[in-house]
Amino acid sequence: MDNATCLETSTAQYSTQFRFEEHAVSNFSYQVGGRAEIVSLNLGEDKSIGKPLNKTEYEFYETAVKSLPCNLQDYIPCYRGVVEIKNGKPATLQRLRTKRKGCYIVLEDVTSTFKKPSIMDLKMGTRQFSDTMPPEKIARKKKRSLMTTSNELGVRVAGIRSYNSTESCGHYHMDKMQGRELTTDSIQSAFRMFFFDGNELHVAAIERILQKLRNIIELIKLCDSVRLYCCSLLLVYESDKTAKLNYKTDIRIIDFAEFQTQSGDGVRYDGPDEGFLRGLESLVRLLGNLVKEGNEKKKDITEEHEDEDEEKD
Repeated sequence: MDNATCLETSTAQYSTQFRFEEHAVSNFSYQVGGRAEIVSLNLGEDKSIGKPLNKTEYEFYETAVKSLPCNLQDYIPCYRGVVEIKNGKPATLQRLRTKRKGCYIVLEDVTSTFKKPSIMDLKMGTRQFSDTMPPEKIARKKKRSLMTTSNELGVRVAGIRSYNSTESCGHYHMDKMQGRELTTDSIQSAFRMFFFDGNELHVAAIERILQKLRNIIELIKLCDSVRLYCCSLLLVYESDKTAKLNYKTDIRIIDFAEFQTQSGDGVRYDGPDEGFLRGLESLVRLLGNLVKEGNEKKKDITEEHEDEDEEKD
């Protein structure tokens, strides 16, 4: 095959062969959080992303994900194997070689079905470290949680990129450093800006996301022993005006590099991840406030128009 290579993956859940063209690797336009650079992989009809391989995350997608409730797997990106990228070309990976530069986990591109995706990356949970981290890193993570909304709310904004007509560039941005500056009082404004396009608050999109969040909460409660340390939640909604009436949304749990089912001493955890649940419940409350705010504003506008009509009569 001239100027092309293949990747073959075989797992209990997925078995296929992809054909990669020579220039199939490019920058991923919609990364809003995380330190590792995400790349876009052209697989034809199957739009995918590649993220640098991490052994724990690889083991999660290969094995641990299958033990989660089936419905919860709907909220996790589809896993498509591992690929080694050399000089911009994916090449067949014969065996897993951890810590080698150029090895990427291949996942579905959640944004690919959106015309103009607005994206928010949220760092979830009250605990932002695993037992395998070095002591100095654990201390740093603990301090960061105490100084941000992670400690009280179990959720922290890691990045936002949403379409907004009032911004000079046409987008509203917030990076992780700005997210760390938010307080339990000001974080509400970040969510408001995410769902505001410069003209209106997308209440219908918020309501759809709320429904999915409530589903995730019930599913996480069934995950005995699972600890989603350092995981993020990706919120996506359609900002394209022509597709607005569909109010397309998506939510995915991502970043499983610190996933655990037992402590560093080998003791199996009991019950669900309460810190992650606190973050989800905080989101339900914050977004619920936005729905109430949007509906009240809509009511005020309707009443104002009715008053104007009465004056004309």
